[in-house]
Amino acid sequence: VAVLLLALFGLAFVHFREAPPVALEMRTEIVTPPTTDPLAFALSPDGRQILFAASGDGTGRLWLRRLDATSAQPLAGTDGASFPFWSPDSRSVGFFAGGKLKRTDIGGGTPQTLTDATNRGGTWGPDGTILFARTPNSQLSRISASGGEPVAVTKLDKQSSHRFPQFLPGGRQFLFY
Repeated sequence: VAVLLLALFGLAFVHFREAPPVALEMRTEIVTPPTTDPLAFALSPDGRQILFAASGDGTGRLWLRRLDATSAQPLAGTDGASFPFWSPDSRSVGFFAGGKLKRTDIGGGTPQTLTDATNRGGTWGPDGTILFARTPNSQLSRISASGGEPVAVTKLDKQSSHRFPQFLPGGRQFLFY
């Protein structure tokens, strides 16, 4: 009887267990306004939005497109923006414009200038730290996403510059070019 019960339990388990979820493939085509920098884009960490630099009405700025929508909208206050990057929560973005490192919330509001910096890429860590290069020929620096004084985090040796930092998962280590 015990063997029969075990066999029935095993068959019931196999029959009623949930099938593993099937990973769905997603494809999308994103048509942007004209741009002089087609590589200046960033996919949000939550995978639901894309940000890109384009000049739809003659002025270069950042555009936001939700991937469940068919059109993009310009982000106010981002004129001249380049090299966008996302906050870890996908609610804010960092970018470079007019020789400054700036940030803005995608829900609206006025962009906040964090410090002087040219456009050599940035990354935003889970602890609220932003890494960036201040000039084309500099080391990487860090600054709080709320502002403050930048602090160098790398040292130039035989390289001419450090650029395009990217935090690794966990936000404690990073790569750069």
